[in-house]
Amino acid sequence: MQPKEIAAIKRILSSYAPHVNILEWGSGGSTVYFTNFLHSKGILYTWMSMEYNKLWYERISDLVKNDKNVTLILFDVCNTSNKQPDIPMDEYVVYPASLGKKYDFILVDGRKRRQCLLEAVKLLNPRGCVLLHDARRSYYHCVFSSYLDSRMLLWSGLWQGKLENPGPARRATNLIGYWCFRVYVFLLRFLQI
Repeated sequence: MQPKEIAAIKRILSSYAPHVNILEWGSGGSTVYFTNFLHSKGILYTWMSMEYNKLWYERISDLVKNDKNVTLILFDVCNTSNKQPDIPMDEYVVYPASLGKKYDFILVDGRKRRQCLLEAVKLLNPRGCVLLHDARRSYYHCVFSSYLDSRMLLWSGLWQGKLENPGPARRATNLIGYWCFRVYVFLLRFLQI
């Protein structure tokens, strides 16, 4: 993740002090980094992370093995590559709903992101938020309308969704921000930056 993305996530996580329940689809550096951040700030947390790659699961498990607040769950789909879009991963997507829990913060940074974003609507606490990493990929944008408050965190590559109604002024600002972000991404590609 880029520094602006890390700063945005830290700010959001801190806003849930003194306690935050977190769900993550796609474990990784974020699992390790942000749990350490929460611990250093004295914010109580539970962190559940869904992973689909066994080798990556083992690596991350080793890094968080001493943190009793982290639950890392493997859905081994025999995936040895990040580029296998046709592998069915329904259980990976729907498993969190089977636990009957709600989350304050949901980070979507793994596979089946559109499905995970749709599933997250059912799992979010009323004042919670969902963040999508790599939101510049327009393939995911069709799901954004599932959230009343949908906005790009400008210049960061993150999208944030909430179930709360933002009101007309915030909705207009979010829409303008979305299109500014789309122009920004287009220019980056056009200029090959």
